[in-house]
Amino acid sequence: MLGGVALLLWGLRMVNTGVTRAFGRELGKILNLSLRNRVNSFFGGLGVTMLLQSSTATALLTASFAGRGLVPAAAGIAIMLGADVGTTLVAQLLSFDLSWLAPVMLFVGFVRHSSAKSTRAKNLGRILLGLGMMLTALKLLVMASEPVRQSDVAQYVFSSLANEPVLTVVLGALVAFIAHSSLATVLFIVTLASTGGVPLDVGYAMILGANLGGALPPVLATMNGDAASRRPPLGNFICRLAGVIVLLPFLDLVAMELVRLESEPARQLVNLHTFFNLGLAAFFIFWTGPLGRLTEKLIPETRNANASTPVPMHLDKAALASPQLALANSVRDTLRMGDVLEQMFRDFRQAFENNDKAQLEPVRKSDEYLKNFSAAIKQYLTELGRETLEEEDEERCTEIISFSSDLEQIGNIVVLNLAEYLERTNEQQIVFSDADMKDQNRLFDMLVENLKLSFSVLLTRDMTTAGVLVRKKQALRDEVYKAANDHLERLRFDQSFAQDASALHLGLLSDLRRISSLISSIAYSVRLDAERLAAGKGTAKPASTDEATTLDPSGNL
Repeated sequence: MLGGVALLLWGLRMVNTGVTRAFGRELGKILNLSLRNRVNSFFGGLGVTMLLQSSTATALLTASFAGRGLVPAAAGIAIMLGADVGTTLVAQLLSFDLSWLAPVMLFVGFVRHSSAKSTRAKNLGRILLGLGMMLTALKLLVMASEPVRQSDVAQYVFSSLANEPVLTVVLGALVAFIAHSSLATVLFIVTLASTGGVPLDVGYAMILGANLGGALPPVLATMNGDAASRRPPLGNFICRLAGVIVLLPFLDLVAMELVRLESEPARQLVNLHTFFNLGLAAFFIFWTGPLGRLTEKLIPETRNANASTPVPMHLDKAALASPQLALANSVRDTLRMGDVLEQMFRDFRQAFENNDKAQLEPVRKSDEYLKNFSAAIKQYLTELGRETLEEEDEERCTEIISFSSDLEQIGNIVVLNLAEYLERTNEQQIVFSDADMKDQNRLFDMLVENLKLSFSVLLTRDMTTAGVLVRKKQALRDEVYKAANDHLERLRFDQSFAQDASALHLGLLSDLRRISSLISSIAYSVRLDAERLAAGKGTAKPASTDEATTLDPSGNL
């Protein structure tokens, strides 16, 4: 029996992994397009879950969108309601005897997975293999559970549970939580009931428990995420908990109605699972707004909670099974890394204007945070890269690693070079001219603006925005040249300029230009990758992002 459960869970995992790797980007687009209203969100969640065969996977995908600000709490809850109904439809289908399909799916899936050359074709084979394993597991569970009917101990335990519905619900929730799948738990309970191993009244309560326990893994998986990503799973858990509390006292009356529909125990349990989630959806779909506001009160925004010590928050290991979800999580922490760098710039500029090297301590701390972020992101995406990825996902993975490395390198320049300039001006009492200070401040402002724009390019990969960033990088380069020439011109006609101040000013301009090149590297990567992909010429990166580049009026390279 345990072997059958393990095979069922592994088959379910293979289907989920195959679908997310083959169609993960399309599924994300479906969810994104379904956010126009709560009805669309409901059906979007239903359709995605029927393909993934896992409401937990849909919950994590929804949490990722919510964390990026794309899904409000109310829409996320509507998606989760649809996801819950989606699992019941899959359970309805698998409750029929389809064991005759298992050998066919296993054979075709194996041939497809072994002979396919493209990643998507291999994952289609993986999906068929997973479905074949699930059907084989259900048949194995039927065979393994038949002796349970003959066991006096098992019958005594189950008869005792019949008088303890709350305990039975807790037991079902515990099994679903351990399995991380309400679908697998429901199928397991249905299989036991079909052979008479579990009394129907116990099965009913365990079905309710499976629904409750299946809502817990997404809540715990997003526990360390931001507030927005935690709200949809919490709202879904509240809906299921409320449904269990309301329905449990009337379970005997519901059982009488279920018998009238179908006499087979297995069908009655599956119908209870379906009607329970349909009832929750029919009721709460009209209350997603208030429920969303409730989750916002229960999980308020805590944006400054980790401001003193920023650490990676979204690199969830469970999301590695879905490349698109893992990439989205890494982008979110890369953007947080960018926020640290932006604050680092502001802290350094304040210290530089005040000529106070004591104010460099926050700058050095930020550099340590950047190193921690970069190391965590690289390790996370390296683990993801061990699996076969689509070409576009591989490019995105390389893009994120390169950008996070560039941000770390910028932090090194600030700490090792710019901080040294400040220490020298402080120790040697060097004073810059008003014109030089004006040029420095203007360039700092341009750098911060370009840094913010680079975040947008990383997130959206928009070609137009990338072109704007390239133009702004070139504008900053021109300003650096102009500032250097103006400084040298002033130096020729005013011999009172201190040579040390001149050297520091020119060194500062050079480092600001280097930082600008690193900031704009994401724009070159996005645009050149898109051109190569369109031309079918591979994905190799240019050797340098600081080469002279011409642009037409529309911003094309």
